[in-house]
Amino acid sequence: MGLTVTTEGADYGRGVASLGLASMLGAAVNVAFGNIAQTVNPFVLTLFMVGVSSIVFGVANRGRRPILNPAAWRAVIGLNVASAGVYIFLVVGLKYLEPAVGTALQAGATPLMTIVVTGFVAQRRAAGISQWAGGTVVLAGSGLLVWVSCTGHSGLGTVDSRSTAIGIGAVLVSGLSTVFLTLCAKRLIQIGWRDSAVLAHRFYFTIVCCAALSIGVRADWSAAADRSGYLILFSVLGSGVVLLLQIGIRKVAPFVVLAMTNLNPLITYTIQLFDHRLSTSLDTLYGIAVILTGLAWIILTQRRTTHPAPAAAVSTPTSSR
Repeated sequence: MGLTVTTEGADYGRGVASLGLASMLGAAVNVAFGNIAQTVNPFVLTLFMVGVSSIVFGVANRGRRPILNPAAWRAVIGLNVASAGVYIFLVVGLKYLEPAVGTALQAGATPLMTIVVTGFVAQRRAAGISQWAGGTVVLAGSGLLVWVSCTGHSGLGTVDSRSTAIGIGAVLVSGLSTVFLTLCAKRLIQIGWRDSAVLAHRFYFTIVCCAALSIGVRADWSAAADRSGYLILFSVLGSGVVLLLQIGIRKVAPFVVLAMTNLNPLITYTIQLFDHRLSTSLDTLYGIAVILTGLAWIILTQRRTTHPAPAAAVSTPTSSR
């Protein structure tokens, strides 16, 4: 009897697995950079991080020229602007918020933002009832985390309201930027770009912005030098996160990509227990649990919608007895 699997189902599984692994590595990177950002200026830190990633992916893509037409140029410009927004505002947010809260708010904002943005771009209804329901649950969890941060119940304890507001605003902008980054990357893939080309050409504007913002800032360069080993290690890991996310973007729908990023907060919460700067906050965990409930609903309902029945799909034989 032949054993068969659907090609689309296998791609979906690989995409989800890549996004799950990206969440694990990304959580470790976020906690590390949240800690380092306390002594190293966030713009300097971001410049170092994207500089390493740019070198890694530039070498990987050397000798390859991607398709360049008006549609590709528009997508590349959008990709660069969105990438700058993702990195710069996330690092700023991690400086002022508990890492698990920062990543939860960044990711939690994306499902409903995705519905709104894709609906506006496509000029039609872009989501069904199940997606709206899951996105609303995620939004409720995000609202709970905003309350946790503003009332001093997060792992950071009581902080001044101005810093909290800056942190929350920054991660929300980072979340919105993530939506546009995902859509622009998906567009380049549809045009015919390889993953390595997308990754190699997404950091130009981020580097320019961070370099400009780093000029004249009061940066503790000795602290950056002292922690350069950690910076290099976690910057390389950050490059791995970007690669895994790009694989996920190729394999699954943008809405699923952005919903899967909501795994980051739970993993971040676990890893940050080793950061002595932070205390354990059950209120933060409650908010993350609500967000993950919405995530689970989105992933399950989206899979049924995308791949309704194995019998109806084109099957590829993999083995037989």
